[in-house]
Amino acid sequence: MGSSNGARATPEQMQRQHIFVVNGSSEFLDVVRELLQDEHYNVTTTNFVPLTFRQIETARPSLLIVDLIHGERAGWDLLAELRHEAATRDIPVILVSTSEQLLEKAEIERVIWGGDRYFLKPFSLDALLQAIQDLVGPA
Repeated sequence: MGSSNGARATPEQMQRQHIFVVNGSSEFLDVVRELLQDEHYNVTTTNFVPLTFRQIETARPSLLIVDLIHGERAGWDLLAELRHEAATRDIPVILVSTSEQLLEKAEIERVIWGGDRYFLKPFSLDALLQAIQDLVGPA
């Protein structure tokens, strides 16, 4: 194996649960990253970009946190693609939003979007952590 450089994941990191967070707000990403790293999860955060689905397909994370943003299709398109592809269909998804209507729509149409938990912002980080642990267990 040789000496490990910064880019290489250690065996411990390879074993850890990997949480992938897709969100428009860098403040939210920072808070969630800090929370999850404190709990020893591996965390990847990204804004919505055209390659997000490919990133997720390659990373095969344990769980996804996706922010639904009013007036933006990106989150919905991503969820639909995730549901459609066998490789990503079974990844648990926590949906967060500042919009109660968007979360209600997602829950009613759950079979299309595949949400497992729904959080209206602002929400308790403890509640988010509990939901993650319920879905995928500790890091």
